[in-house]
Amino acid sequence: MSRFDRRKAEAGEEPAPTREKRGTLAPLIIFIAIVVFIVVALVTSRSAATERPFSYTELLMDTEVNLQIFCRGSGEARRAKEALFDEMKRLERLLSYSDPKSDLARINRAAGERPVEVSPETVEVIQKALDYSSISEGAFDPTVAPLLELWGFREGDYRVPDPDELEEAGVLVDYRLVEAGTAEVYLPRPGMALDLGGIAKGYIVDRGLALLSQSGVRHALINAGGDIGILGPKADGSPWRVGIKHPCTDGELIAVIPWMKRGAVVTSGDYERFFVEDGVRYHHILDPRTGYPASSLVSVTVVAPTAMEADALSTALFVMGPQRGLALVESLSGVEAIMVTPQLELLISSGLRDLVELPGENK
Repeated sequence: MSRFDRRKAEAGEEPAPTREKRGTLAPLIIFIAIVVFIVVALVTSRSAATERPFSYTELLMDTEVNLQIFCRGSGEARRAKEALFDEMKRLERLLSYSDPKSDLARINRAAGERPVEVSPETVEVIQKALDYSSISEGAFDPTVAPLLELWGFREGDYRVPDPDELEEAGVLVDYRLVEAGTAEVYLPRPGMALDLGGIAKGYIVDRGLALLSQSGVRHALINAGGDIGILGPKADGSPWRVGIKHPCTDGELIAVIPWMKRGAVVTSGDYERFFVEDGVRYHHILDPRTGYPASSLVSVTVVAPTAMEADALSTALFVMGPQRGLALVESLSGVEAIMVTPQLELLISSGLRDLVELPGENK
């Protein structure tokens, strides 16, 4: 014992541990860490081995909805699938533009006359739509329905409206006029109409993911016509690989995003719905402020914590264009984007640059 330790002992204090005593703890700590790692690896591998992939497809929301899910057996997978699709159908009946019995149709019919009492889900979606309208300074606007009707994108009877028609319809397009309370929604001008096509599908996908999670599912992907919701990685721990369609070439991808966390990837492109008149191509993503199709981008993919957020923002960014769009993305927590210009230049937000895979690159 050193003179220093002897003095501490005489004073009734415990001497400091020697280097030899401290050194004996290191192997023990390493051993415990190895044991914990082995246990976690065994549990993970056993879970992956007992969960098998299942895939289901159903026609909903005017598109094919595909569910990829990992479960321990076909019975469990079938029950999860049936509960998911039943919930998605219920929400579609509330938010559909074309169903005359939907909450949305009742709101639109009563425009300029009276407020309409609707379900909590409908109020939630409309209030969120108005939030994204404000964030994007009107680039996303759920009151764009009169313009979509003019262009024929609702019924498929396409035509290029006259400037006077666009100006007249433009008076009805202003998200700031919508009155959305806790249980009622009111459109104050006759002829106004809401279109939730740019956000409702994302909301329904989010509700589907929540339902799967509540039932114990840990690994799933819902693809609702390009609105992709992801629940964890695949059962073996590998990421889902989400391909982004090349806007000019059928069957090719312009980028791939590997994704493992819960979240969403949504793409809006000018190739989804369009028509050609007098050699000019017109698509359905309209700038609410001009009434004409937005033209500074051809595709926008948004990665976000929720499909509803990604859905609304993909439309907003498309209308805002490259500079304003990227600035908005960089200001939002957890949101990333890939934008494709008419010259096929890819503009990738900072959080995706090291993750996204491009054709010809070796990752």
